[in-house]
Amino acid sequence: MLMKKLPPPTLFIALLAAVALPGASAAEGPKAKIFAKYDANKNGIIDGNEIAAVRKAFAAEPKGEFAGYDKNTDGKLDDAEIAAIKPPGAKKDGEKKSGGNKKADGHTAEKK
Repeated sequence: MLMKKLPPPTLFIALLAAVALPGASAAEGPKAKIFAKYDANKNGIIDGNEIAAVRKAFAAEPKGEFAGYDKNTDGKLDDAEIAAIKPPGAKKDGEKKSGGNKKADGHTAEKK
C-alpha cells in the first residue's frame, strides 16, 4: 500500500485555518454578522442612528437579511424585533462579556 507524503505541519495548519475559519464573523453566524454590521459604534446595542439604518435596510429589501426578524409580518421592524438581532451570548444594555465580577483593585471577586 502506498502512502502519500503529508504536507509540512505548518502548511497543513494554515490550510485548515483558511478553510475552517475564513473570518471571525463567519464563525459567529448570521445574526452576529448582521449585528456587527449595524452596531456602528460597537457599544453592544443597536441604537440611535443604527436603528434607523436597520429600518432603512429592511424597507429597501424586505426579503433580505432582516426578513426573519419581522415576526408579526407587518412589513416593519419594531423595537422588539430589532432588539432580537442581538447575537447569542450578548448581554443586555450593551454590557460587555466578562470573566466575573471585578473588584476595584482589579481582582476577580469569588462567587458565593
